[in-house]
Amino acid sequence: MLNGLAQIRRHTQKDADQGRFDAATMTSVSSVAPRPGLPEMELRARGFVPTELVLMFRTAGLKVLNIWGGTAGNWGKRPIDLDEIEIMVIAQKGHRSV
Repeated sequence: MLNGLAQIRRHTQKDADQGRFDAATMTSVSSVAPRPGLPEMELRARGFVPTELVLMFRTAGLKVLNIWGGTAGNWGKRPIDLDEIEIMVIAQKGHRSV
């Protein structure tokens, strides 16, 4: 998942005022062309924080075993770095918490 902690650190109040970041939904908005020569499209990217990931996984009936930091090409069993792009969740099916 995208690391919401990094999104918060990367954006400013000006970004929020101009609609490039919504702190209530943890969503970044940007424009990107799908490939060269095509018109740009709006891209919305939702970031997640570890506590909400644990709750979402539990709600889905999964037991979170570990949450680690990571970035494509640099995954590892290590604590989440506040500036890393992604979060890796390891969960197990069939263990619903009450």
